[in-house]
Amino acid sequence: MRMESVVVRKDGTSHRVALSWDACVAAGYTGRDQKSVLAHVEELRRIGVPAPSQVPSMYWIEPERVAPARMLWVVGEGTSGEAEVFLARCKENGLFVTVASDHTDRALETVSVAKAKQISSKVVGSMFWSVSEIRDHWDAIELRMWVDGTLYQEGTLGKMLPPEKLFELARADSPVPAGRIALFSGTLPILAEGFIYGTEHVLSLKDPVLNREIRHEYTVRILPDRN
Repeated sequence: MRMESVVVRKDGTSHRVALSWDACVAAGYTGRDQKSVLAHVEELRRIGVPAPSQVPSMYWIEPERVAPARMLWVVGEGTSGEAEVFLARCKENGLFVTVASDHTDRALETVSVAKAKQISSKVVGSMFWSVSEIRDHWDAIELRMWVDGTLYQEGTLGKMLPPEKLFELARADSPVPAGRIALFSGTLPILAEGFIYGTEHVLSLKDPVLNREIRHEYTVRILPDRN
């Protein structure tokens, strides 16, 4: 998979970059605080999703189904987004990050989490930052999602495993051992009592140190679920 994107530097200038990957993974249960991890497991348990076989978990997804989409078509009314960051590399091996949503079919999760991850296209931001410019304050970067105007998730990247650890886990599990990997970081606990199956999603990745933000919005369109 190859995706042309824009990288915004810390001085405000920008340049185009070609990101590429041979395999893509949605990491799960990646919280550094095990209480937060268990809270997310409990969120899923309430809708019938069994506990994961291992923590963290690696769910491999179709590499072509990642795009800076503004419109996402889904089947049925049981899908919801997950605020994450997406990490991918350029040809020179530079690592870049943007805001993302691992949009997932919650009903299908009760049958297979891996299949639920695969069924929906994955939304990523249209602008990226170089990880090298923010690695020294990575933990302070703020991640948020609003669904239909309600703040749905909020926290810092310090609540999740650092990028080096995520790639280490992904490489150990990769279906393409020698290939380049892109990954979704895993998510934060939701603030609501349960999942919001909304249509309007706003994602935000905010850097309080360099005073900048990546925002991305997408709308869900629901197709009928028919036999």
